[in-house]
Amino acid sequence: MKPLTKTSLVAGALALAMAVPAQAKTLTVITSLGAVPGPRAYVAIYVTDPKGKVYDTIHVAGREAKYHQHLRGWVRGARKSRTKPHSVTGASAGSGKVLKAQFEIADNLIAAGYQVRVDTAVENFADVPKAAVLTLGKDTSVRGRGIVRKVEVH
Repeated sequence: MKPLTKTSLVAGALALAMAVPAQAKTLTVITSLGAVPGPRAYVAIYVTDPKGKVYDTIHVAGREAKYHQHLRGWVRGARKSRTKPHSVTGASAGSGKVLKAQFEIADNLIAAGYQVRVDTAVENFADVPKAAVLTLGKDTSVRGRGIVRKVEVH
């Protein structure tokens, strides 16, 4: 029998890690907007831990970074966590728009109560941080505030 070396231990650990896949789910977030007064809205859809710390940015509607500052909850948290959005669309969102975005999240984070949050900003209208907050593993749909009618996760 060969003695164990550092190299063989590392190789064995890597093989084991690759053989046991992380348990994760791919979820789809569907955000339904109501009437948008005036110009189109900027929308940030992101995941936080139960205390509100930004874990991941799923989608941002609206490309011009100078208007992102109005998505206060998201931009403050994203700067601290240094997460980059999975998707930024060139178009901001208009009345009646339905935004769909997919993301992957580990089962243990769902069990821990991570949340999907939506912030909105519309020119000459109130910015709404936490326009909707959906707790993963608990809620599949929540009503929103401001221009957000409903957020669903499937």
